[in-house]
Amino acid sequence: MIKPAIQKIYVVLAKQQDKADFELLCRILSGLFSYVNLTSNLYLVAENLPESMPRIERIQKDVGKFLKANLFARLYLHFVHSVRLTTVKEIDYYFYYYYQSLKRAAGEFDREGFIHQEVPRLILLPVIAPDHRVESASLIGLLNALKSIFMLPCLYLDKTTFFLSKDKDLLTRTEKIYFGNGHPREPAEIACNLFYQDLLDESLTKLASKAEFMSVPCPASLIISAKDGKIYCCMDAFRRNESLTDIYGKSADELMEIYYEHDHSKRDCLGCRRRTAEFFAGLPVSETKKQHIGALLSHFETSRGMSGK
Repeated sequence: MIKPAIQKIYVVLAKQQDKADFELLCRILSGLFSYVNLTSNLYLVAENLPESMPRIERIQKDVGKFLKANLFARLYLHFVHSVRLTTVKEIDYYFYYYYQSLKRAAGEFDREGFIHQEVPRLILLPVIAPDHRVESASLIGLLNALKSIFMLPCLYLDKTTFFLSKDKDLLTRTEKIYFGNGHPREPAEIACNLFYQDLLDESLTKLASKAEFMSVPCPASLIISAKDGKIYCCMDAFRRNESLTDIYGKSADELMEIYYEHDHSKRDCLGCRRRTAEFFAGLPVSETKKQHIGALLSHFETSRGMSGK
């Protein structure tokens, strides 16, 4: 059996969590880092940054320990959270008190990258879900500040903030724009939409490269719900509440054995890719992307017709 490296690990943080349960989560997560590769991503999805900051700092510290012990490893670390700030003063405080702190903790890897003239082995990418009352100018100021310290900012927009996608100046300052349909900003919903948009982009790449088969599983992923300690093998399973197992009484190696033994043939991967394309076709993505999504949907319909489904 080919055992692919885990490309994406999502940790959906709970608003409040028992200290012992969080310690167990950190131990399991540290063990799972051994199953990633140079292009893997870790997403820490929180309701907001201030309340989650101690847990985020702890997990980033564990990432640092792993990278120090494994000199040929790299990890892209995404901090995903809402920002309910509207004034320049509030945003400045947020930047200096929270983002600067996280950046300083990664300073050793920035210096290492500078010395060797290569991409740092720890790359920080904040994914910000802004408040609907925020002004573009204030948000641009925050994005500029993040880029000035080499943190690559992304935005998550929902129905209340779709209007920001029309601001070209704002778009040029973001690494990526994620979209979600609806108003709720629950971490679980945001995690799903981030994953599905990345899955859409992967499907579009496969289509552009004229790949014949679109039913292959999504990039190897794990989703961990800190609220109940359950672990999922893909985001569709997470959305359906079909957990692979829980993390209690197990080691990271045992969890990965369960993951690798899981029967992927039971997953409707082609259907998941098709539903993802249909979902984003109705959101305010760029006109170019809408055209590519249309071509992708046409490909799915042709494939379904040829298979007789």
